[in-house]
Amino acid sequence: MSIVATTNDGGMAYPQVSSGVHKARCIRVIDLGTQRQEYSGEVSWKRQVMLIWEVPEQDNMNGEPLTISKFYTLSLHEKSNLGADLSSWRGRAFTETEKQGFDISKLAGVPCLLNVVEGKNGKPRITSIIPASNPEEIPPQYYDTVVFSVPEYQQGKTEEFNKLSEGIRRMVLRSKELEGTNTDMGDGNNGIDLGEDVVPF
Repeated sequence: MSIVATTNDGGMAYPQVSSGVHKARCIRVIDLGTQRQEYSGEVSWKRQVMLIWEVPEQDNMNGEPLTISKFYTLSLHEKSNLGADLSSWRGRAFTETEKQGFDISKLAGVPCLLNVVEGKNGKPRITSIIPASNPEEIPPQYYDTVVFSVPEYQQGKTEEFNKLSEGIRRMVLRSKELEGTNTDMGDGNNGIDLGEDVVPF
């Protein structure tokens, strides 16, 4: 007797944001803490964040907007992905004063245009972000805004943490700041289900 696994899922793949330029709004700004990375045997630790956008003109067949996310190292260096994307999104480069400290929580609720392409394994990938030419044309925000900060969590403020999906919460708890923390993960049903897209590496 055999039990054979295949890639045939009956055509019920979870809907994904299609390639192209889409109207979007940033709905979640998530501090992932300092995450361990390994490349060619070299281990490093980098402070990372995750931004999530809703794309109102595409839905999951239940009337809810699709979402798409991107992971960043928390750096405004001109060669960093975050610095490049934010400069493009704002339509101007950061001044030297702004580079000393820019609060990315201000991105929550801000509309934009996302250029999305098909990445590895067919997953959609954001290649660039530009200002929305007519922000008023973007439908009202559907999902709740979430801004999560590891330092605030360490101070006992858990409300925003509990709004995150289980996968993202587990990622946060793997951070250097929170590793070994004994935390009740709850029922795992909170937040937007991003499926496999929660894995940043």
